[in-house]
Amino acid sequence: MPLQGATNLIRAATLNVLLFLICATATPAQDDQSQSLGDVARQARAAKASAPKFATVLDDDNLPKSKGGEGGGGKLSPDKQAFCNEVRQRKDPAAERICAVLSIDMGSEYENITARYVELAKNVCGANGGHFPKNDPKDPTLAAQARELGQLSGKFTTMMDADLKNVRNSEADLNALRMEKYREEYAQVPALDNKADLSNSEKQKFDEIDEKYKSREHEKDEASNQQRTRGLRYVYDMARLQELCDHH
Repeated sequence: MPLQGATNLIRAATLNVLLFLICATATPAQDDQSQSLGDVARQARAAKASAPKFATVLDDDNLPKSKGGEGGGGKLSPDKQAFCNEVRQRKDPAAERICAVLSIDMGSEYENITARYVELAKNVCGANGGHFPKNDPKDPTLAAQARELGQLSGKFTTMMDADLKNVRNSEADLNALRMEKYREEYAQVPALDNKADLSNSEKQKFDEIDEKYKSREHEKDEASNQQRTRGLRYVYDMARLQELCDHH
């Protein structure tokens, strides 16, 4: 695959990930007006509780810590540390969070692919004024490296698609559990439907159900946050990979 094809793959993948994560934050629309107040209340509550948001994904409590100072995160590879330093120098308000996402462990295959991509891109683009050549390089070594870049881009995209599927699955699992809890709450505490004041026994029953699901909900919520954070890693990695060959 020509090098230009490689960068087109990366850029198309960037848009796909961003569109997916943006769509994932959408709140489901309400159904028609024939629904009962209880149906509307249940859906509104479920939508509010289950809609994924970047604020949750990027919360400092849910991400690995990025150590401050010029030295950066400490666990970052040189190429990732360079990107981290760059966003800090640009005074990017999300710099520390970007550095934290870059520090998560994506597995040896992913890390090897991105590290090799960086190595090859520096060689190929460095020999072409810091940007992607429009045609395959004439130098046999650079041409071979350009083809390898194309192969790595394909592997990267395949891994990204699999991870985004995991994001969708984790969100679906979390939402299914929450809807199961809401159905049980409304079935066991009917007064929730008409917003009547709850008796002490009803409040106790509601709390018992909430407690029953708490640990499972927390576990699935954590898993969902981790998957969405992995999705953000693709976004930030694609940004830094593109920058390697975007200097004109």
